[in-house]
Amino acid sequence: TKYGKDDDHIAQIIELLGSFPRQLCLAGKWSMDIFNRKGELRNIHRLRHWALPDVLREKYHFSREDSEQISELLIPMLDLNPEKRANAGGMSNHGFIKEAAAMENKNVDVPVGNRGGIEGWACEVKKR
Repeated sequence: TKYGKDDDHIAQIIELLGSFPRQLCLAGKWSMDIFNRKGELRNIHRLRHWALPDVLREKYHFSREDSEQISELLIPMLDLNPEKRANAGGMSNHGFIKEAAAMENKNVDVPVGNRGGIEGWACEVKKR
């Protein structure tokens, strides 16, 4: 083949979540092996977008309702831009989590989608 596992993995991420921000494509130690100067994949050119709710339904046979709820929970935590990515603390009040048996009567005072705000929760991007 003309590409390796890393190329394939990045291509799958792009098919699921869309293109990486250009500055992120060019920032990594091995970026130039995978991306060109425009931030496009160097070795794989034809990608087919496959949205997470569709993946959950078609590949894993989740119901439409469950696939939508799980996607609403995961997509903010999978944002390709680390500065916009929600963390688990910021998603702990999401409806899908609130319905879990272990979360009965638990409440974290953080708005859904927030990037944290909980003392002790790590953040991978320093505030600028």
